[in-house]
Amino acid sequence: MIKDIPISRVMTKRDKVITMNIPGNREILIETIRETGLSVYPVLKKNSGELAGIVSRSDLFRNPDETQISLLMNRNVFTLTPTDKVIIAAKVFAREIFQRIPIIDNKENKNLLGVISRNDLVKKVIVPAKIQADVEPYYNKNVTAIWERTPVPVAAKILRSCHQKGVPVINESKLIGIITQHDFLKVAEILDSQSKSLTGHGTENNGSSWDSESVLIIGSKTLTLPPDLKVNEIMEKNLEVCYEGSTIGEVSKKMSLKEIDQIPVVNASGDLLGIINQKDVIKAYVDLYFDSNIPE
Repeated sequence: MIKDIPISRVMTKRDKVITMNIPGNREILIETIRETGLSVYPVLKKNSGELAGIVSRSDLFRNPDETQISLLMNRNVFTLTPTDKVIIAAKVFAREIFQRIPIIDNKENKNLLGVISRNDLVKKVIVPAKIQADVEPYYNKNVTAIWERTPVPVAAKILRSCHQKGVPVINESKLIGIITQHDFLKVAEILDSQSKSLTGHGTENNGSSWDSESVLIIGSKTLTLPPDLKVNEIMEKNLEVCYEGSTIGEVSKKMSLKEIDQIPVVNASGDLLGIINQKDVIKAYVDLYFDSNIPE
């Protein structure tokens, strides 16, 4: 059944989840971010293996002088258990800006069993559901677009101010690409109080809320972007789009196959209409959960 499957059937199991331990130091976290490209990690107590919190790249940004993971991490973590239904996680993802939710034994015994992510939900639940609902009610029509010759530091400020993790790029006549946090971080130099470090990438941010939308530029003392680079020099040019009239099922399948979080929506002439992301797709699933479009 697509509707009432337990989280245990779709979550990423513990042996495939990269974690941090306490006690532990910032250098371990920085090196792991460099190696994996991920930005958020469950933190476990080294002796017991219990979930102690979460730590992220944004915690490094907010606390550049702090060296201990136990003081960087956030201890207030929303969790679920393997027997909880997928629809519970879907409702949380549709409402919040979380990218991942830790899965534990129970509220008393906080052994980490895995995580469930937006990507898990889209790939393993929403794609098989083949939802025929139109994308029109779900994609964001209030979209900020960036001109291709915009200097990279200016574009980064625009991205931060519009609270998106990626925005479309246009020239004088059409949509030509998309620029994301990943693209900025490929050319960024992130500084802390001790040394130059941490040129990385990833899609999961914000330790306080597992946020992927709101963290990019924390301040000029933390992140330096090359002033002479233009957006069209670092943007993603192999652009995936969907068309007005596409279904949630078609869009979710493309997201899963291409391993992307968001897709611009265009009309038949290629004009930009909006953008749809995994959170929007999950909202559609939640809205239609009891509808005939969701297979039993």
